[in-house]
Amino acid sequence: MALPVCRPGAAEIISGFETGADLQRWSPVGQLTGERVAVPAPPEAVVAGPAGSGVRIATAGKAGLVLKAGELPANLLRFDTLRFWVHRGEQAAPSTIEVRFYEADGKAWFWRKIVLDHAGWKCIDVPLKWTRWSTSRIPRWQNVDRAGIFFRDKAELILDSFALDDDPPVNQPDELPLPTPADIAAVAFAGPESAPPPAVPPGVRVARRAGSVVVTDVAELEIDRLLEHLETVEAAVRRDLPFARKSTAPVVLVVFADEADYKAFPPALAARVGAQAAPAPASGFTFLGIATSSWHPRFGTLRPVYTHEFVHAQLSAALHLDNRNEWFQEGMATRQQLTFHPEPGFGAGVLRKLEVADADTLRTVCNGEAIPLDRYWVAGTVCQMLAEEPDLAAKLPELVAGMQDRGLTALDPLLPTLGLTWEQLDERWRGFCRRTYATP
Repeated sequence: MALPVCRPGAAEIISGFETGADLQRWSPVGQLTGERVAVPAPPEAVVAGPAGSGVRIATAGKAGLVLKAGELPANLLRFDTLRFWVHRGEQAAPSTIEVRFYEADGKAWFWRKIVLDHAGWKCIDVPLKWTRWSTSRIPRWQNVDRAGIFFRDKAELILDSFALDDDPPVNQPDELPLPTPADIAAVAFAGPESAPPPAVPPGVRVARRAGSVVVTDVAELEIDRLLEHLETVEAAVRRDLPFARKSTAPVVLVVFADEADYKAFPPALAARVGAQAAPAPASGFTFLGIATSSWHPRFGTLRPVYTHEFVHAQLSAALHLDNRNEWFQEGMATRQQLTFHPEPGFGAGVLRKLEVADADTLRTVCNGEAIPLDRYWVAGTVCQMLAEEPDLAAKLPELVAGMQDRGLTALDPLLPTLGLTWEQLDERWRGFCRRTYATP
């Protein structure tokens, strides 16, 4: 069998383990031993392949090997792929590793799962843009300063020849290793195995306006009208959150003509990042910062769910808080959906539900966990209050910073930021709803 060959690129060797000093650039985490050894010769010559010395790893699992801060190239963003070689024995049991790229504070990282079930040498190819996020805040490539390998289970193997490659074409100075709209279109409408470089499939349109991109195969969709609407929505979100950073990458909304294609997109995208995902639920879904929905002739180009999911994606890009269907993401998205697509009787419904809402309603809704659809009205009105009440709006930057630092939106530890107890917040919220939705 021919040896798997990494695709050639403009490589920069990170670590070849040719000296003891090279090994000292790495730190073990957990119960793991690593020693320099002469590597077995590959069965055939390979450019930038294993040679000389490598590091033999032995671990029972739940351990890692991390390249120390400052050892990655300062110009990391000009590279596209991390490549390295792994040698395993003939009788080695399958094992799973995670390749991780950490931010400086270690609280957020990009990662990709890889199952090792081969014997002999294998080249591991990790495309930076096809990685997923840690479960804390969303990481940013600009903040990455370390890389490492985490071993989930028992493993005995040899690692060698860690290198970063810049695959053609050459990256632009401001280009980030993130999926492009063309990448997303290829996954959405041509399946997860579409070959690079990605081409927009026939019958699919990709259009951009300011910081928004729409990808669709719906012939009836008025794409310019939708982009104009999304620009207005983006401006409204920025009025609520003027402190939020402006993403250099566009916020992408994908609208599918076929409901089945819409539901199939999360599993297809997950496959590209080495993960698994269930089909899309409900009528809209935002996954890895990409907003998706399907066409419905009753609602047309400005279907309310497009606004809702676009806000989720915008918040992911601007605040680095992933959409987990918790109160803050759902509340902000519901607020904007109702602003641009008012629902008859919503205010009367709020007042009616308010009368039967128990004293722990806010505590249970704002706990950072996913909330059901019948609690969106609570999250939406809380976010409306936070954005519209001047004293609370002034505290939003610190409140969001606390969410980012913790990697979750649970409100209980952040109440001191608002200067309120749960009882005071509940009283404030009920009064706000009664004033806002009172019948004239």
